[in-house]
Amino acid sequence: MKKSEIKEFLNDYADPVSELDMPDHMWELLMDDHKCVVWYGVEYIIPENCSWWEPEQVEIAEHLMYNFAL
Repeated sequence: MKKSEIKEFLNDYADPVSELDMPDHMWELLMDDHKCVVWYGVEYIIPENCSWWEPEQVEIAEHLMYNFAL
């Protein structure tokens, strides 16, 4: 997979942590079914799975969660 594909996935399905402003208890609830990954120094929150993802998107998500999760 290419960096451009990963960046597109992050743009479409992830939220940069720096843009999310919520209380601590909301973070705990969010992290029940999301993962935090770091891609080129930026922390992103991505869902652990989505039923509408194509196989390529599932592969990218798994790659990020396995190699870049905090």
